[in-house]
Amino acid sequence: MNRELLPKISSQPSKEELDQYYRELVRINQYPFKGPEEAIKQLTFESFGSPDMEGTRYEFKENLNILVLLDASGSMANQINGKQMMDSAKDSINAFVSNLPEEANIGLRVYGHKGDGSDKNKDLSCGSSELKYPISAYEETSFTKALETVKPAGWTPIDLAIQEAERDLANYSSESNTNIIYLVSDGVETCNGDPVKAVKTLYDSNISPVVNIIGFDVDNEGEAQLKEMADTVNGIYQRVSDENELKKELDKINDISMAWEKWKKRSETKISSKDTRNAIDIFVYITGEEYNASFEELTIDNLLFDLKEAGDVDKESYKYLQQVNDEYHDWIKEEVEGFKVMLEQIKVDNYNEAKKQLEEIYQKNTQ
Repeated sequence: MNRELLPKISSQPSKEELDQYYRELVRINQYPFKGPEEAIKQLTFESFGSPDMEGTRYEFKENLNILVLLDASGSMANQINGKQMMDSAKDSINAFVSNLPEEANIGLRVYGHKGDGSDKNKDLSCGSSELKYPISAYEETSFTKALETVKPAGWTPIDLAIQEAERDLANYSSESNTNIIYLVSDGVETCNGDPVKAVKTLYDSNISPVVNIIGFDVDNEGEAQLKEMADTVNGIYQRVSDENELKKELDKINDISMAWEKWKKRSETKISSKDTRNAIDIFVYITGEEYNASFEELTIDNLLFDLKEAGDVDKESYKYLQQVNDEYHDWIKEEVEGFKVMLEQIKVDNYNEAKKQLEEIYQKNTQ
């Protein structure tokens, strides 16, 4: 981390000054903790089609349409584990669409795929978003060919892609269509657009889509914006760091599409309630929270050591900040463990009851 981002500290800092310094350390290096509110969103999505769901957005309809918005900006040429991020995204998308039910529809829109990252070609790149595969049944050869043409290129016009997505789905009103949109991006909007406003407009339209967002090896600035977008439309935001995690996240769409297929074949207006004890993978959920807490603590610990070695903080300040860091993350780990116990105590098979319990946990934690 660039130490220039941190505030200057006096030679004999007070406790208040050190506390403020630590808060700034946490702000800059903070890892994303999900908490009960994210569990509620996860429960809602995993309970898609349940008769206990309120409203029509999460009801199964006659048609299922899935639209993927894929970032094709230049940074998608970066590599993770020796493989280009764009290639990982392509393989992950191909893997999940090949398992969709025959009657489900899939669409693929890319953005930022023209020009390059230079200021000279910014207008060209920021105006680029293309529906590579129109919303229709999956046909392997055509879809694969469409995806193969996508190359990482320029800037990141997320706002534009979302506006175009609304046009893509304009003929698929929520009266007879279940619409799901997944946006994949590795960073923040870079074309001066307002993707938060755009996604809210899309969400409130007669399409009534469910919108989930995946941050692919995203930085803190990008993650903050992508999460704000998801929060604005009650969607799930998930950060993934490699191809395996991306495939796992996209595979959740297959779980929903399989449930839709069963509902459609039975010609029922409602499906049976799911056991919400299995709706949230408690082990994976809690493990992720514990990992974030441990890694954040270690990151700050290492940074404090570097600051001491560089002479930016004296020995006594270093010891105090270390102690504060240990105490803060011990508290986080206790909260995570308590949340784990609460999740495991949700022993009901009714969506509304499970949601009510999670909301009570959330209210308790925010008081």
